[in-house]
Amino acid sequence: MAVENAVKIIKKLKGVLDVQKLSEEDKKALLEIESSRKGDMIPVVNTGLEECMKQDFYLAVLKNTEFRSPPIPTVLLVTDKGRILGQELISPEEKEKYQNRKDAYFLSPEFVIFKPDESTRGMQREKEFFLLPPVPFPELEDIEGICDVVSCSPSTEGDSYLKDKYRYPKDPHIATILVGFSSKR
Repeated sequence: MAVENAVKIIKKLKGVLDVQKLSEEDKKALLEIESSRKGDMIPVVNTGLEECMKQDFYLAVLKNTEFRSPPIPTVLLVTDKGRILGQELISPEEKEKYQNRKDAYFLSPEFVIFKPDESTRGMQREKEFFLLPPVPFPELEDIEGICDVVSCSPSTEGDSYLKDKYRYPKDPHIATILVGFSSKR
């Protein structure tokens, strides 16, 4: 009942093209895809996916550009010491905020890199990686029978896997997110 209710709610959201319940096979494939990215030149660590897959149920949501913006950045460039070196910009206000700052460089219109400050220069080299964090999914937060709601973005390879599986084109205007949740006992 919880899964059907969640699917019904998500399907009504603007910009949602499809919602699919993921199988154990999908879970295994996505975890394998994401773990293979940890060996990249700049590794990708998807803690959001790991958190989603700890829940009882997980859904793939295929969406277009009309879907709402995430409540927090879905991609960060961080160090193993926890410093944020860059982040996705999710609102016009954020883009404007960093536009004229001398300590920020735009890697793309949606991603800003921060110039190192004086206190970090000369420090021992820190390992850098892209972090795809767990992201709130407010539309399911207060639904009866559902708890521990979390969403995430898969890596580019995970996104391709889901689009292929559900026969969606590799269109940059179509993206996937995963939503995980558990049922209240």
